[in-house]
Amino acid sequence: MKKEAVIRIVSMQRTENGDNSGEMTVTGTLACENDKAIIEYIENNEETGPEETTITVFNNNTVSIVRKGQFSSEMMVEKNARHHTFYSTPYGELTMGIYGNQVEWSKDDNGGILKMKYSLDFNNGFVSENTMKIYIEEK
Repeated sequence: MKKEAVIRIVSMQRTENGDNSGEMTVTGTLACENDKAIIEYIENNEETGPEETTITVFNNNTVSIVRKGQFSSEMMVEKNARHHTFYSTPYGELTMGIYGNQVEWSKDDNGGILKMKYSLDFNNGFVSENTMKIYIEEK
């Protein structure tokens, strides 16, 4: 059953050029069923317009992140596994590699917390080490 939720995303990105961090809060939904949780929200980006994001957590150790908008991607983050996907931009597609270092999902009566650590590369060249924490509080 889908429930309205406040979703707070805290991220940190480490690149060869230094660290970058960000935080945003959006409203969305959380649905939990069996061994799966689905988090959905729309981010209104001033530069690229609205971007729909669906995050699905499978069996507490694998996460699918699907973003639809001007910059679209489908990422799979799985602990101790590497996945490849395409990152679509208005300028063309890039091959993106994702290696999952940590995936932790915990749910309680009021929402949940998703923690991920993963590295990204484009066309087999290192881009960044990423940490993301997503706090979901049901309304």
